[in-house]
Amino acid sequence: MTIPSRKSRQFELRGQEILDAALVLFESESWEEVTVAEIAQQAEVGKGTIYKHFASKDEIYAQLAMYFQRQILARFSTIDSRLPVIERFRQHMHAAWEMHLSSKELHRVFLYCSRPGFRSRLSTITLSDMQAIEQQVAQPTHLLIAEGIEQGIFPPKPLAKLLFGAQSAFWGAIQLVWSGYLGEIDQAEHLDELTRFILAGLIYHDQPIDLPGRSTLDES
Repeated sequence: MTIPSRKSRQFELRGQEILDAALVLFESESWEEVTVAEIAQQAEVGKGTIYKHFASKDEIYAQLAMYFQRQILARFSTIDSRLPVIERFRQHMHAAWEMHLSSKELHRVFLYCSRPGFRSRLSTITLSDMQAIEQQVAQPTHLLIAEGIEQGIFPPKPLAKLLFGAQSAFWGAIQLVWSGYLGEIDQAEHLDELTRFILAGLIYHDQPIDLPGRSTLDES
């Protein structure tokens, strides 16, 4: 049992070294053009070794995306479930914000792996694994929003509709930061502004917009 166990650990370690090497190369703006041969050279292994661990470069992308999502899930798991809904929501926002701004390489690989065209090339097993971890990452937020609805904090609407604006604001903000459009910013201050904006949208989602001197705008 000892020898197979050691070999298994060595295999897993080599696989992680390959992923780490790929991530270094993905720092380049032409990261999508990185080849398996270049990854092998960076990892100081042969191409054959790469293919012993990963069926294709797409598989490397997928494994990095899942690694990133497991990190997010780990951060979510540290949030105290006894906290009030609003405070837990703030902490979820803080965790997601920090994770998506912690590594430009992992963030863009994650987005790349969300494309239908990419997913159509994955093996059934890998695609199933990706979908499973995505459901695990989404569940804490969905349960939190559902609890907020039960408590009357958020309006009783389907989660997909209720979260559409929140998700759009969050992803848009992350892209603004990574694009450099905002320049040098205080990320903590901008996160606070974003969180307040999203919470206001969720809490007052179905409230009419009453403008002074104008008729009430209610698009519900």
